Parts: sequence; C-alpha cells; structure tokens
Amino acid sequence: MSAVVDPASFDRFAADYDRFVSLQPQQGLEWLSGLGLRGERAIDVGCGSGHAAARLADDFQHVLGVDLSAPMIAIARARRARPNVEYRVADAFEIGDDGFDLVYSHTMMHHLPDYRAGLEQLKSLVRPGGTVALVDNVSDLYPTPPRWVYTAGAKRGFLSSVRRLGLRDAWFELRFWHSKPWLEHLSSDVYLSRVAFRELYDEIFPGARYDDLGFALAMSWTDQRAG
Repeated sequence: MSAVVDPASFDRFAADYDRFVSLQPQQGLEWLSGLGLRGERAIDVGCGSGHAAARLADDFQHVLGVDLSAPMIAIARARRARPNVEYRVADAFEIGDDGFDLVYSHTMMHHLPDYRAGLEQLKSLVRPGGTVALVDNVSDLYPTPPRWVYTAGAKRGFLSSVRRLGLRDAWFELRFWHSKPWLEHLSSDVYLSRVAFRELYDEIFPGARYDDLGFALAMSWTDQRAG
C-alpha cells in the first residue's frame, strides 16, 4: 500500500514550486521592502525556498528562515545561500527565541491547524520595538476556492504572461496551475475573508496597519513595549 500523501505538503513539487514563485510579480516582497525596515535579526517563518530570506539579508545582520519542508529548505540552501542567512527545517511552534527585530511570514498562516495560536506564537518572537509583518491569502466568496477559479484565471492571464515572461516560462506557469499536485494542494487551503482577517488580527495586534494586495491582505504591527 502506498503512503498517504498530505495534500498541504510542498514536498512533492518543491522544485517546480520554486520556479513558479520565481516567475511571480513578488507583491509581498515589494510591500515588505516598502516598510523600510532595518535591524539586527529577522525571521521568515514558512520561508519556502528562501526568496524573502535572501531579500531580507540586505537589510538585517542575521536572517533565520524556517520551514517544515525539508526539500524546500534544501533548495533554499542551494540557490539562495547568503553569509548572514541560516535555513532550518523547523515547526513555527518550536521556535523559542523572542529577540527578532522583524518577524515575517508570507502566505503561511492559512496552513496552520490553529490560526489564532499561530498569530500569538509569531507575536511572541518579536522583541520590544520590533515589527511583525504578515501576508496571507484571503477570499471573500469561497473559504476554499474551487479549482476552476485558478485554472480559468491562469488561462485568462496566459497572453499577458507570455508578454511578461516569454513563451517558455509562461507555458510552464500555465501547466503548473493545472498540475494535479498543485490543485490538490490548493483544495486543502482554507482562507479567511477580509472582514474575518481584520477582526482576528485586530484582536492579536491592536493598532495594526493593513494593505490590500488583491489576492491577500498584508499586516504590519510594531511592538510598543519599552526595550
């Protein structure tokens, strides 16, 4: 009997997902860069193959990227190694350090079995005066969008992707959107609505700032405790 594969896991398609992410516009990273944050220590929770961690290395003296997926961490170490970046296979709830100037996570929160507990854990990692910056997918129509939402959107955007990426990469992107492992993964996602997102985050991060990225909401909050 074959082992049951967790559809939420990125292990089955880590290399293709890394290429797919590399082709995307990187709205989350542009939003993060726009915050103008600098400091000694940053952590990227759910770092995947290291795109954000490598970017953070320009502005922080030490960056820790953690992810549950060993294949994704292997790609990060091979392709996005930096002298001041450490990649680690780890669970977000196993991190006990509370001295980070920046706690960042991108589209990871909806994968957690307890969303509120995850937010509280990330909040516990930031030092006084530090910032928590989180981006997560939202959906106002479907908590779990049906597969046709993704495949139809990919088909509609194919010509613009050709203009942006060239035919070879645009064709890869279209095929990835239609791939069975990726669609199974998307079918395991459960998203908050924009209203539910802000209500939950306001409880954990009072006074937070929000920015709408279209597919996602972004939140930044600075810990006002005295250092």
